[in-house]
Amino acid sequence: MSTGRTGAPGPPWWALLPPAEAEVSCGEQTHRLRWAEGRLTATDHPDAEGELVLAALGGDRSECVDLVGWWAARRDDLEVLAVGPRSAADELTVTPQSVAGYSQGGWLAYAPLTASPFPVHAVAPWAQRLPGGMAVYGALLRAFDPTTAMRRRVAMQATMAARRQLMAGGSGYAGTRTVSFARTGRVSSVRTGRMSRVGTGRLLSSRLGRPQIRDELERATARRRELFSLLALGPEFQLRLSATVAASWADGGSRAGERDAARPALVAALAGRLAPAAQAWLGVDPGRADVSLHEGAGWGRLAVSGTGRERRLSAALPAGWLASVWAAGLAITAGHLVVAVTAAAWPDATVLAVPEPGADPVILKVRAEGGSWTVIQRGAGP
Repeated sequence: MSTGRTGAPGPPWWALLPPAEAEVSCGEQTHRLRWAEGRLTATDHPDAEGELVLAALGGDRSECVDLVGWWAARRDDLEVLAVGPRSAADELTVTPQSVAGYSQGGWLAYAPLTASPFPVHAVAPWAQRLPGGMAVYGALLRAFDPTTAMRRRVAMQATMAARRQLMAGGSGYAGTRTVSFARTGRVSSVRTGRMSRVGTGRLLSSRLGRPQIRDELERATARRRELFSLLALGPEFQLRLSATVAASWADGGSRAGERDAARPALVAALAGRLAPAAQAWLGVDPGRADVSLHEGAGWGRLAVSGTGRERRLSAALPAGWLASVWAAGLAITAGHLVVAVTAAAWPDATVLAVPEPGADPVILKVRAEGGSWTVIQRGAGP
């Protein structure tokens, strides 16, 4: 089993994410959004905060200032990690033109696995070998599905409203029904279409007033459109938004003190990104990777048991790993699993990396070149 400490606090989580820019339509003009050092700004709107205040008071709205505001509102939203990419090669294609379809009620279609974020070893389909079989696999898929997440949120809101109505002497609510959709492998496209009303219709077929139901659906639709508008900025921004959310829940983040309540979602996000990396690193079937959230000092732990196709990986990494390592594309570097960044000055970094479970971590000095990380110096263990 590998365990370890990182020593002194590392650099800011965004240190290995270089600035990124995107052009967006703003009225009849084309403006630029710029992300740098963990913040999104509208470069053509020097007083974006003032514009947001005026818009809240009924003034004219600006598309790119809205995007900045939505980004800030989503900085700790765990739904981003549920919907967002699993790696730089996990293509979630959302265009500004397609976002309009979501506002009318849409669905996501995920394509079959056609490529992999890493050069992986061939393994047999793993879903049926999960403890509990396909039922557990379906539960995992539903945990990652944005449509189900939205419907669950609406259902919870409707349930709470119904309970308040009951306590006030009103009527109760009818039974609920949900519809789940599967995410199967690498996302190559997102299509829009009319959303089935089976889920939302039945689960909201309570004796709540129609205005209440309409308001709940409108709020859910608006939030979904806001998220897809952010994803439409492109892959670089999808990774940076995911890193922003992970950093909010990591040590030192704005929501670190509430991490226990968010543990299931954080573990799901970590597992969804670590398991394919482990498959590339060790050839371990993703369904045989047991992932948990590491708390306290150090980078975590890694252990392997079993042999051959029965090999199983047990891993615990902190939430901050998603922000500082995974989002930067460092997860697997030179045959090592990178577990922490100890120093960073883009495009150079010093990282702590494990060559294999059970081995002591080593220090690697790496440099970003041509879209990948290259080792420029190997050092001894920490």
